[in-house]
Amino acid sequence: MSSKKRNIYIYLGKVILITLLIVLFIRGFIISSFSVSSSQMETTLHNGDKILINKTAYGIRLPITPLSVPFTFDNFWGLPSYSSVIQIPYYRLFENNVEQNDIVLFNTPWETEKPLDKRSLLLSRCVALPGDTIEVRNDTFLINGNVYEATPNRIQEYWIKNGDKAEVESVSNEQNIPIYNLVKRGDTLFTQLSRYDAFILSENLQDTLRPLFHFTDTIKSYKITLPTKGQSINTDENNLVIYRQIILQEQQGENVKIENNKLLINNIEQNKYTFKDSYYWMLSDNTANSIDSRTLGFIPFQNIIGKASYIWYSPAADRTHTDFCLIPIK
Repeated sequence: MSSKKRNIYIYLGKVILITLLIVLFIRGFIISSFSVSSSQMETTLHNGDKILINKTAYGIRLPITPLSVPFTFDNFWGLPSYSSVIQIPYYRLFENNVEQNDIVLFNTPWETEKPLDKRSLLLSRCVALPGDTIEVRNDTFLINGNVYEATPNRIQEYWIKNGDKAEVESVSNEQNIPIYNLVKRGDTLFTQLSRYDAFILSENLQDTLRPLFHFTDTIKSYKITLPTKGQSINTDENNLVIYRQIILQEQQGENVKIENNKLLINNIEQNKYTFKDSYYWMLSDNTANSIDSRTLGFIPFQNIIGKASYIWYSPAADRTHTDFCLIPIK
């Protein structure tokens, strides 16, 4: 091989290597693509949408598991694509606050046997911030004493007593209203609609359309306050019931246990506990089919990866623009 050809190959190799490093840097620290694989954020986001996650929105979370195969998440051809032999402690650069109503990508607080950055990814809307008080009262969801006004696109279940299925289908077609899972059980119709579409449909139906609440299916009716990093609480029976899981997760690897309504760390009873992280409450737009804080509980700030900013590809038929596009996410 001539020296000229060898120099060309060396040059091309350097270009490819530098390009890969730049892509890895951008994907790891600045912005990355995420595929929506469920209906829990409909109608804001649809199953199959490709979205851009801004990883700088809340500060850059540094990698925790450096020994990973590039361009994979947690597996490659069914095999683990990372080694947990080396794990770097959690750290975030240029930390910023999450804002209410942001749609956030985060790692589940479950799967604690995995490294933090290799736990399953979830997408949901942040509805309450550290220090906020959330309450479920008489099938009503309140934040700081105010009824939570969800986005008009939020999907939930509705029911119509003695409803006429043919009439509902006819009106929905006339008004161009997408209806999900319209079924009849006994003399009652059940369906899933956005708040806006439910309003339009109810204005054109003879029978009354009523929301079917799910808050009490997963959360008992009580009031809780989201912890803030550095906040201290008394370790009384009530607080240990509410914050038990948080305390045990924060103290992983340490000798901690809760027995007889007492918190013991290194076998010493603790009268107070200071939180190591701030916590958020996530609620998906499609409350009928979702995994969010109603089942997961408090979401630690360290689990948050970034903000869902743009849809860059969508196969959904009801989009104003389909296929390749840049639609801001609200």
